[in-house]
Amino acid sequence: MTKKYQILIVLALILFTAFIGTSLVSYFAAHDSLAQEIEESTLPLTGDNIYSEIQRDLLRPIFISSLMAHDTFLRDWALDGEQDSTPVTRYLKEIQQRYDTETSFFVSDRTRLYYHPKGAIKEVNKHDPQDAWYFNFKHSVEPYEINIDRDTADPSRLTVFINYKVYDYSGNFIGATGVGLSTSMVKQLIDDYQLRFNREIYFVNRFGTVTMHSDAYTGAEQIRNSPNLGLYATRILTSPSTAFNFERDGETVYVNSRLVPEFNWYLIVEQTNSPTNEKIFHTLLLNLAGAAVITLVVLSLAWVTISRFQRRLETLAHTDKLTGLANRQMLDRMLPQQIARARRNQEPLSCVIADLDGFKQVNDTYGHPTGDLLIRSIARLFTSITRTSDLICRWGGDEFLFILPNSDQAQARRFAEKLRRAVESHQLQLKDQLIGVSLSLGVAELGQQDTQEELIQRADHALLTAKNDGRNRVSEQTEEVGCSV
Repeated sequence: MTKKYQILIVLALILFTAFIGTSLVSYFAAHDSLAQEIEESTLPLTGDNIYSEIQRDLLRPIFISSLMAHDTFLRDWALDGEQDSTPVTRYLKEIQQRYDTETSFFVSDRTRLYYHPKGAIKEVNKHDPQDAWYFNFKHSVEPYEINIDRDTADPSRLTVFINYKVYDYSGNFIGATGVGLSTSMVKQLIDDYQLRFNREIYFVNRFGTVTMHSDAYTGAEQIRNSPNLGLYATRILTSPSTAFNFERDGETVYVNSRLVPEFNWYLIVEQTNSPTNEKIFHTLLLNLAGAAVITLVVLSLAWVTISRFQRRLETLAHTDKLTGLANRQMLDRMLPQQIARARRNQEPLSCVIADLDGFKQVNDTYGHPTGDLLIRSIARLFTSITRTSDLICRWGGDEFLFILPNSDQAQARRFAEKLRRAVESHQLQLKDQLIGVSLSLGVAELGQQDTQEELIQRADHALLTAKNDGRNRVSEQTEEVGCSV
């Protein structure tokens, strides 16, 4: 595996790990915060709202019961001996119709008769459980009470009663009066809140029996019998309010309970899931998708950047900085491939080494910057003459080496002569002066047994011969070392 791929893999792991870690930390932090918000604020607030609305709806009937308890007609009729029940029956019926109550009543403490819009329907008895409310209320210290009980006139009907004490003008207790409301009022509250907030809302009594719920309720009628809620039944029934959560079918269920003292019931609010929680989860998925996209973009940019940087490094490593030609490192990499290809295809391969004549004098006379300009201009000249398949290498300070694929020694000599004539006629314009040099070249063709070093060595020997023979000429050497032309 190349270094580039290793860098990209490490970068991908760092980026994706960072993105996933950050996203998961944010998700769980938001999830825990939401769970705490639901348990400690949202559900209790829902319970408070329902309780407030129940109290609001009970204010009016409490006021009505208070008016009845202080009505002089009712008190005078009771003090006059309750001789005719018609007036009080008509009175109770008028209250029921005018204020749209479920029922209205008056219980005389002297006769123990229970008066109703239909008349005196019974005599309350302290031994009758259905009448226990009256005797308990009589001995209480509160002027009124609210309780939910079976209607004396219709025991099959559950009614919210507002009971108010009636006193004579001397402050003596003479009975209890009040109105009854249908529990549908409370049930409607449950349905409305359940629809608005997508929460399960119901009431349980002191014994854990579910006393009122919506039509959609599917839980147990006794919370102690509930597989999950039963574990917390004692906690609910012994605390004025409590909050907790449990797991049910892979989902977290949040529960809040509070005692409604007017009914002596517990209001239970359950929430299984939250739209906000789903939004948080969707946000997590979007964050992860965004992390993947950003990671891919960063990796793509890194790939391009590293590739360009790598190519630049390779160029710097294999290219001569002054001329832009191949350097010795490139030659060492390419020449073995060229030799192997030539032998595989049984094609000729030649090497030409060229050396500038008089270049040292140019440097000494005009300085190295001028010498560099001359070198660059001659390198451009060589590039324009050679084929794209040929390899040009700056061999030394003023030496150049050419590898000519599919060229025998005769073709290489003609090429070398072309280079010599081009350099001979080439001049560099320097202010008012023209600077030029000549070129000596050595040519050698790859022999059957030649190694890379031997091929270059024979071309170098031929170059030395050209230098010794007067320069500005081409010399070649055959496979038999020492035979030069």
